[in-house]
Amino acid sequence: MRRLVITILVLALFSMVSAHGQNKTSEIDSLLALLPGLEGVKLIDAYLDLSENYLYVTPVKTIEYAERAMKLVAATEWSDRICHANLLIGTGLISTGEFAQGEKYVVQGLAQARQLNNARYISIGLSALAAYHMNTGNYDKALELLEETRREATNAGLADWDARAKLNIGSILTNKGDRAGGLRYMTDALRYFEASGNSIIASRIMNNIAVNYHSWNDYDLALEYYRKTLQAYELNGDILGKVVVLNNIGEIYKDKEQYEMALQYFNQIFGLAEKHQVSDFYLAIGWVGLAETYMKIGNDKLARQYAQQALEVFEQTNMQEGEINANLILAQVNLNEGKLHLATQLVDECLDQSTTIELKELTIKGYLLKSEILEKSRNYQESLANYKKYVEITDSLYEEKQLHQLALHRAEMDISEKENEIGLLQKNNEIKDLQLVKQKNQSRTMIITIALLVVVVALSLSYNKARKKANDLLHKKNKQILEQHEELIRVNQTKDKFLSIIGHDLRNPIGAFKDVVSQLAEFPEMFTEELRNQILTELRDEAENTYFLLDNLLLWAKTQKNSIQFKPDKLKLNLVVKNNIILHTRLAERKNIKLKTNIAPDVLVYADHNMVDLIIRNLLSNAIKFTPENGKVRLKVREVDDNKYEVSVKDTGVGIDEKDLSRLFDENDHLSTYGTDNEKGSGLGLILCREFVEMNGGTICVDSKPGQGSTFSFTLNKYRPQKV
Repeated sequence: MRRLVITILVLALFSMVSAHGQNKTSEIDSLLALLPGLEGVKLIDAYLDLSENYLYVTPVKTIEYAERAMKLVAATEWSDRICHANLLIGTGLISTGEFAQGEKYVVQGLAQARQLNNARYISIGLSALAAYHMNTGNYDKALELLEETRREATNAGLADWDARAKLNIGSILTNKGDRAGGLRYMTDALRYFEASGNSIIASRIMNNIAVNYHSWNDYDLALEYYRKTLQAYELNGDILGKVVVLNNIGEIYKDKEQYEMALQYFNQIFGLAEKHQVSDFYLAIGWVGLAETYMKIGNDKLARQYAQQALEVFEQTNMQEGEINANLILAQVNLNEGKLHLATQLVDECLDQSTTIELKELTIKGYLLKSEILEKSRNYQESLANYKKYVEITDSLYEEKQLHQLALHRAEMDISEKENEIGLLQKNNEIKDLQLVKQKNQSRTMIITIALLVVVVALSLSYNKARKKANDLLHKKNKQILEQHEELIRVNQTKDKFLSIIGHDLRNPIGAFKDVVSQLAEFPEMFTEELRNQILTELRDEAENTYFLLDNLLLWAKTQKNSIQFKPDKLKLNLVVKNNIILHTRLAERKNIKLKTNIAPDVLVYADHNMVDLIIRNLLSNAIKFTPENGKVRLKVREVDDNKYEVSVKDTGVGIDEKDLSRLFDENDHLSTYGTDNEKGSGLGLILCREFVEMNGGTICVDSKPGQGSTFSFTLNKYRPQKV
């Protein structure tokens, strides 16, 4: 199949990229901290700023904050802010794959921008519309809109938007197969963004240049560019960019037939999706990669599953290139399974689409696959005719690639120079940052010097008053020393507990792990295939238990150092519970334990996502651990009052002795017992649960009797939308 490698169109708004491309998450944190004290127009502008800053980090948040601003501004006459909000909502929807819905908002915002005669907003709207048409397969319309963007930006003196339009034109030419032409436009854009110090967009251009090398099968050079781009995205907190590059690296390893490496990179996309709000559109691109990889290694069942998942998303978003890729994979799977009629139908649909939107690489694959299907159907004459079409288009593409290669050699020197300039630019930015720090230190020194002079004058005027202050200060210092002494004792006790757990709970399983692996490696002939598989299954379970213990241990250590960050936000409780049930399904199935929940999608809490996730994960893990085979574990929520929800995890397990109940949440008494299947714990999980529940303004309790199961319950604050 034609690899579904992603080039990135720049949809970000002009004001969201700082002069030096600094990390967006720090700006977001600053804006979020300001929100509680704002109202009226200041709150509206803060929402719009947040919406812009989230576009490179979490586009779903772009939509959320723009919609908040729209609710406040809709009843006003501030037409510029209404226009701005419409463009942000539309751009966010297009960035998350909701193309049709996003196009409606962008068209409305563009019309308002024309009425305002605002060249910047017009450029934003034209670029967003171009992205819509590119992703829905109308490349000619997208190019037309981008040329209009260039004219508008040039007339208004918006050099930044002219450069963005060049980058987007280069991306579209790349997708159409004119990679040399695309490379020229992207190189021009790269010069501008290097000169202006915009490392974020410069990184996106480097991704698109890597796509060209990927197309020419220069895998090593493409990987080099992709990895540099990935580092830049991680530095800038660009989640969407990371998803794109991880997919592209996975495609390279798939093309190199290193399928295990390909699967690792595709699965990293889904790991990011669990932590951040990544739209199904980008997940679908990863599913196509997984589907083709599984097809290559002969797992047609998983290939069909992931291709079908991706196809449903692409059909909803009208992403034709994605539909063709998914259908070609499904056609190949049907051919492998002998379903020739269905395979023929799918290939014919793909050929109709690919020839209409002029995607020659997909057309080539379609004719070759159809030739194979017809040959298997013993229709040799039609098979030969389709093969001739395949050869004819392949030859024309080969000639085009020869010309592209010549153009590439002319551009390579420029690209090499640009990389050096980017390095120098980053160094200059570091120097500027150091200079700012130096200036701040000088200011602080001057302030301290003046303060000391004032103190000296005051001392000379009033010795007795100064002496009293000195005594007060001495008393304060003694108190601080005493507090530090107590803190050192507590830290030393924490260290002893830490070392004790490492020495016993971690050393024993890791030692056993080492011994078993050594025996497998040194005396393989002693183990039958069945015994080896059984040992590997046990080793995997032990590794998961040890990792879970280590994760709890590290989080507990952070809480003891008061270094854990607390970031409450609106949270859908049913999504957190659903993810944890999926995570623990395999452990529950081993003991035939049923996991049930009744939490509705509209239950919203105001809490730290990571902390709530850990609380539910530990309580669910403990419930499974101490519940015998054929038991039940149920998670449910009830409304306590207008401000609180109560979440409970109830099991039909062995229960807890009354004398041990008071020890469960005692940080000085790590109660640890074995589960019904000899599962081992450290006793840290419930201590972490108590601390995290209390940090989120709630309480936790337990109701248990031996032989009758246990119910652990904790409370969380309800989410209350902010009011102007």
